[in-house]
Amino acid sequence: MSTHALRAAATGGAPAEKPRTIFDYLEDARVKQGIAAVAGRYLTPERMLRLCVMAVKKTPKLAACDPTTVLGAMMTSAALGLEPNTVQQQAFLIPYKTRRKNPTTGQWGDVLECQFQIGYRGFITLAYRTPRLKGLMAEAIHRGDHFKHRLGSGTFLEFEKALVDRGELIGAFSYAQLDGGQEVACVLPLDEVLKIRSRSETYRTLVRAVETAENDAERAKAEQKLAETPWVLWEDDMAAKSAIKKHAKMLPIASNDALAVATEIDARGEAGSLDLRSMTTVEQVREVMDGDGEPPALTDDTEQQQQSREAFGTTQSRQAAEQAHSRQEHDRKMAAEQGQQQADQKPAAGGRGGRKPPPPAAAQAPAEQPRQRTYAEIADTITRLGRDENATRDDALLELDAARHLPPDQAKDLQAMIDRLFPIP
Repeated sequence: MSTHALRAAATGGAPAEKPRTIFDYLEDARVKQGIAAVAGRYLTPERMLRLCVMAVKKTPKLAACDPTTVLGAMMTSAALGLEPNTVQQQAFLIPYKTRRKNPTTGQWGDVLECQFQIGYRGFITLAYRTPRLKGLMAEAIHRGDHFKHRLGSGTFLEFEKALVDRGELIGAFSYAQLDGGQEVACVLPLDEVLKIRSRSETYRTLVRAVETAENDAERAKAEQKLAETPWVLWEDDMAAKSAIKKHAKMLPIASNDALAVATEIDARGEAGSLDLRSMTTVEQVREVMDGDGEPPALTDDTEQQQQSREAFGTTQSRQAAEQAHSRQEHDRKMAAEQGQQQADQKPAAGGRGGRKPPPPAAAQAPAEQPRQRTYAEIADTITRLGRDENATRDDALLELDAARHLPPDQAKDLQAMIDRLFPIP
């Protein structure tokens, strides 16, 4: 099916008397063909359509969401071979309220959109489908558990879950056995788990709502919503899922492996930047699933999206940029004026009638320092190099050299990414 045909189905084609619902789309023959085109061997198109209908009936708010976001989430779930909103908890279609600018009026307003998230069990399922992996397990670590881990020549991992009095969460780990018998693990201490949690748009937005509540009633309502989020309701599963996602970036698997693709999709979705409207075409879905392109990202047309990108370190808000530019201009003017005053007050070297020497070099405006690149920007560049047939490991290491200002754990992640994309012979 062509991009034009499926997009026409997703957008309604010719003008209709009333907006089309997700049920209208699911009855459209072109949409059925699109789902059939991306569904793999783990999900038949017929079952996927039944699961989609059941998901909307179980969660009525999905019917009120922008139907193209619901359709994009369904296409993504079908392509990964994960059942959405079932007792297996492999994947979830979640209605989410956001503020978006109306392209016609230019006014901001609340709209309901669908978000797609992959569950802990979904990642385990994808791991067992990966040819290079014989098995994978992940667990949250609590203070009362028995846990030991060592890297090096005597590498080992020991874990025993306490059945009572486990205590508070202190970390998470993911353990995998490769097809050759090797054992590899990834351990996340608590501070890394919390850092990952802080990137969740849903969690961050609701925490902000609790903090900014103007009265007890608003605060109680916000706290109730926060208590129902995955990071609060299923904290252990989310911590273990975070360990799997980080581990997947270090495993010797292909970039088009479903586990690797799912990691990128879920990371972008949890940050609130996954453009599900673009995932309604067969060509776009296949490009992502084949590892030939990154999951499509939203543009900065929502207030939450702009905040998410700022918090994730991938952009700078226009207001912040303007303020920084104003400070730089002010500093330049002050330095120039100070230098000129010092030059006027200093006696000439050849006497009273001599020529005034030029202002000292220290009084000149300081040279503007290049902006340090963020972790996300460097990681994106390394990923693009990995897809470039002419790129070499040395090219990627030059990018790593630009990451010296980043925290050690992020630099380690970038090194692992290079080792995976450019393995040493």
